[in-house]
Amino acid sequence: MRVQVKISQDAMEAHMIVSADQNEQISKEELLSQLKAHGVVYGILEDAIENILKSKIFDRPVLVAVGKKPVDGSDGQIVIVKPEQTDEQSASDKGRIDLRELPRRMRTIVKAGQIIAEIIPPTEGEEGRNVLGRVLKPKPGKPPQLKLGKNVRLVENGRKIVAAVDGILVTTADGTIDVNEVLNVQGDVDYSTGNIDFPGEVQIKGDVKPGFVVKAKADVHVGGVIEAATVISFEGNVTALGIKGREKGLVKAKEEVRAKFVENAVVEAGKEVIVDGPITNSQIKAGERVIAKGDKGVIAGGTISAGYYIEAEEIGSELGVRTHIEVGMEPEERERLKVLKAQMELDRENLNKLVNIYKTLKEIMDRNQGKLPPDKIELFRKVGQSMINLRSNIETAEKELEEIQRRMKQKYASAKIVARKMMHPGVEICIFDKRYYNDKPLQRVLLVIENDHIRVGGYSGAGET
Repeated sequence: MRVQVKISQDAMEAHMIVSADQNEQISKEELLSQLKAHGVVYGILEDAIENILKSKIFDRPVLVAVGKKPVDGSDGQIVIVKPEQTDEQSASDKGRIDLRELPRRMRTIVKAGQIIAEIIPPTEGEEGRNVLGRVLKPKPGKPPQLKLGKNVRLVENGRKIVAAVDGILVTTADGTIDVNEVLNVQGDVDYSTGNIDFPGEVQIKGDVKPGFVVKAKADVHVGGVIEAATVISFEGNVTALGIKGREKGLVKAKEEVRAKFVENAVVEAGKEVIVDGPITNSQIKAGERVIAKGDKGVIAGGTISAGYYIEAEEIGSELGVRTHIEVGMEPEERERLKVLKAQMELDRENLNKLVNIYKTLKEIMDRNQGKLPPDKIELFRKVGQSMINLRSNIETAEKELEEIQRRMKQKYASAKIVARKMMHPGVEICIFDKRYYNDKPLQRVLLVIENDHIRVGGYSGAGET
């Protein structure tokens, strides 16, 4: 028997050539011993050796050992964690697609403290070994190129990235991760952008098209016109070139609303509505002031309500368009006052009914030596408790009503309505609970409360802004 062992140049394979007579007895151990003598100690294919003996494969090479190649480590990664989309559709809306909602799903809005990315470290890889038993080292993976931008931070020993503020997640071409507190829309809010609901500031270069909704925690700046759309700033201001309501939509801000013109719109502001031009056929509510500035600052048509001050170049129109002007109370307080009075009236009415029932039950008790029939005992208890509750509700409402009326009286001194140039016929004025209907043209007029009635006087412009 003669045995040759040939090892590949990279020592990853070994072949064996056995030369022997067909009747010669050869053992497996002899062949294994030959491999060992040539230094082959790893990856030996014992089945291949057994097959040489069993099938008498002589005088040709047989693969009898294979090494294990090293597995290089994988590079580290930064994986963006996408928030799960909530299904807000009602059962009746299933199967319908609102095209105004689809684009906003492409924006990743995050909240402060939310995990926005996970850092997966590189792996070392797995060692290999050649047939000679030599260890083959793998190439370790590279760490990820971490570039932290604005408003993000590392947590959990550098394994995760979280947002430091509410905003929109942005990844740049070079891999930088930012959370922006400002959402910039370079064109219009339309079907390409979808509705917007953002926890920061929104800046829109173009218009807000009809039927679309923009909601923001902070300011909303619209470079164009808000057209029959809903725009709300929950904690800031709304500014726009103009507002065209078409009797649809709503523009609302906790602080101020500013525009060049307002037309057929509903506008609400916690403090001020300032318009550098006309306000036409609109419903305006402001906690403090409504001002139509400039030579074109005309208020014509609609209802304008402010906490203590309304001013315009002209109020009403030569055509006698009905225009209702109210000052002296924040719109929310005015609504609350209506609710309180209605509730008190209802509670007093119900209390009177219960008092009559209570008297009837007392008469029955008096006739029966202080006792009631079993079926009336529970009714008596419920009527008594309901009377106590209603009296308590009425007392609480009366105190709140008195507090609102007290604040109203405090604002009497500052409540003013100013027409810098003209107040036309057809204008109805309400200062607190006092009313005045203007039936003739009045130039440069100032209306205030004096001696518990509305006084119509001249306006000089001094100190009035």
